[in-house]
Amino acid sequence: MNVKSGFTKTLLGIFILITWIDGQTAVAGGSSYSRFGIGDLMYYGSSRSAAMGGTGIALLHDGFINRLNPAGLAALSRTRISAGFEYSNFSSSDDASSGNYRRGAFNGVAFGIPVDKKYGIGMLLESSPFSSVHYAVETTDEKLKQTFYGTGGLSLLGVGASYAPFSSVTLGAKFNYIFGRIRQVDKFDFFDSGFADGEMDRSDFYSGMNATLGAIYRGSTDSPLSLGLVLSTPTTFAVERERILTSNQSQDTTGRSTGTVDLPLAVGVGFSYLFSNRYYLTADLYHQSWEQSNFFGTVPVEIRNATRVGVGFESLPERETEAYFKRVAYRAGIYYNSTYYKINDTPINEYFVTFGLGLPVGPDARINIGLHAGIRGETTNNLQRDTILRLTFSLSASEAWFLTFEEE
Repeated sequence: MNVKSGFTKTLLGIFILITWIDGQTAVAGGSSYSRFGIGDLMYYGSSRSAAMGGTGIALLHDGFINRLNPAGLAALSRTRISAGFEYSNFSSSDDASSGNYRRGAFNGVAFGIPVDKKYGIGMLLESSPFSSVHYAVETTDEKLKQTFYGTGGLSLLGVGASYAPFSSVTLGAKFNYIFGRIRQVDKFDFFDSGFADGEMDRSDFYSGMNATLGAIYRGSTDSPLSLGLVLSTPTTFAVERERILTSNQSQDTTGRSTGTVDLPLAVGVGFSYLFSNRYYLTADLYHQSWEQSNFFGTVPVEIRNATRVGVGFESLPERETEAYFKRVAYRAGIYYNSTYYKINDTPINEYFVTFGLGLPVGPDARINIGLHAGIRGETTNNLQRDTILRLTFSLSASEAWFLTFEEE
């Protein structure tokens, strides 16, 4: 076994740092839709798949960590690290006003470790954001100004592995611990000094565990077609809730309670096809059944089933060339997402186009850049429309571990 200690310490340092950063929150603006449920769900398989319309359930290819489907770990030939950052710009508008919000956040970090290439045995260690709550809404009338804002979200720590029982089939499983705090604040500022200003702060801490199971079928090692299946098991979060009421005169903890929130079953299918050994075409369908999910004893009217459909394309880089731009990977895609939000009996849908580049920066390292541009929601029925731009950056690099040397 050949492990370079400097590389190992760097990986562990990045993992600890990003895990800590994922747990930090700050007041920020954003779409008011994230105040419902457990916030905006983060669907991220890798910087590569994100630029391909978010597809990748059936991708079985060396050179990236497939976080959508743990069966994809079987293709890894070298230990790989992937860490990313996302910058988002939300332009939100309704019938009366508009606002613009920006934020940056880490997309998490993942390590993929091949253990036995012959049997497709690989391992995964992952820390990723699972959901995000970031909004700030202000309303004013002749009596008072009300400010509603929320921060936080859930994070995921995952450990996974893959195995290939047959040359045409790879299997994978990932066990996830999902946790995090969501804070929602209602603030009241009265214009009449005869009334006391106040703030109601509700803080919920979630924790729970589930599993992601996956399979990829490819007829033979040189078959251009792959089919993928992924399933995330349901779970029930244990939630600890605390309410704090603050006024000009005092601060009181008005109540502590516990409850549960359901995370439903999710199922995804996908395919990938490799043309001329250079061009990938991919497509995914992912569905999650939220409609019967229980939140603290009730089924919210703002929640519905969610379905995501995406199509992606990638032009693989040429390996045997010195021309830089021929060694760049080019990616594009589109996706439609019927989110799990249903506000005022109106479904909230998303439409996005994606683009991306994989820029070589070393023998087996790439800086991946992706751009997502799309819209969510509509301004009718007292709703808001979000125009969203997301710019992502990630570093994907590898190192040779678990090398076997023949004895002389």
